[in-house]
Amino acid sequence: MLAGIGAWWYYRAEAADARPARAPADAQESDEDWAPAAVDETADPGIPRGRALVRELYALAVDARGTASAPPADTAAAHAAIAAACANLLSRTQFQARHMPRRPYLLPKLMRAINDPDVSLEHIARIVSEDPALSANLLRIANSPFYRIQEKPVESLMRAATLLGLDGLRPVIAAALVQPVMQTGDGPFGRLPGVIWEHTQLTADVASGMIRGGRGEEDSFAAQMVGLLHGLGAIMVAQVLRDNYALHPHLPPDPRTVARVLDEQTAPIAHRIAVSWELSERIGTALDAQRSDAMPADPLGRALRAGRLAAALAMLSRQGSFSRDQGLAMLEAWAESRHVQADFAGMWSRLLV
Repeated sequence: MLAGIGAWWYYRAEAADARPARAPADAQESDEDWAPAAVDETADPGIPRGRALVRELYALAVDARGTASAPPADTAAAHAAIAAACANLLSRTQFQARHMPRRPYLLPKLMRAINDPDVSLEHIARIVSEDPALSANLLRIANSPFYRIQEKPVESLMRAATLLGLDGLRPVIAAALVQPVMQTGDGPFGRLPGVIWEHTQLTADVASGMIRGGRGEEDSFAAQMVGLLHGLGAIMVAQVLRDNYALHPHLPPDPRTVARVLDEQTAPIAHRIAVSWELSERIGTALDAQRSDAMPADPLGRALRAGRLAAALAMLSRQGSFSRDQGLAMLEAWAESRHVQADFAGMWSRLLV
């Protein structure tokens, strides 16, 4: 307990030290920084830009009023200082060493098994059973509304493997390995982790489905992992934002600042997680490519970009930002402008469930 208190005190002191005394004038976000991101670089305003849509989704999760307006002028500098403190803290090697999520110890063994075309379901179930916590998490995810395939709960690993099959088991295992312990609850940040992880699951599902169409199951699992790791990075950034705002109890979080920091810091943090977990270089490349507005050149990066856009459109459509048909039309317009070929119409109904 004393060690835990000491770590908590160190973290708060580290966060306070990282906070600049004041933000430079050019660090403050203006309406011009926010509004143009709603459309792509093309002249057609009906073609969305994925990063802007994800920002909108995150901002709505933080803002109880449902309107992500600019912060009052007298608090803009304070919000910019918190954003700078978060970026400073997340870039510190010492902070990353202390707070980076540890690689699941069964990850290498499971990735080899899942990518083996001759592997049996019994062999995979035996590997998962080596870790009781992973086993419990896999069963919980297999019984969640997103993955469940029958009304009766699945209570054994072998039964889950049999019902899902190898293709269905891959995404469930990936989610069970990566899904963080999320802190939800009341307050302005209470909904944000859940929104991030729902967006993450949908993103991974779309990315995996796109890759599965032409590059085999091994790449499909890699696409699933890329989507999940990106979400894990976002959860880590959200926790840092929450803790830094907690140091200013009289300053309500600004949804636009939170969304901007998440947009800017998630890909770098997700990339560092992939490196620390010793995952393949192409997974790191796909995550790193999300920093830029340019369409990634590699298949995994393109699938992740498409998945993030499709997931944001679906979730915003569910919230009433636009109709189902409008959301699909925007997605297909974006895909055509980026020369992305996929059956988005077939995926769309699953995303809206």
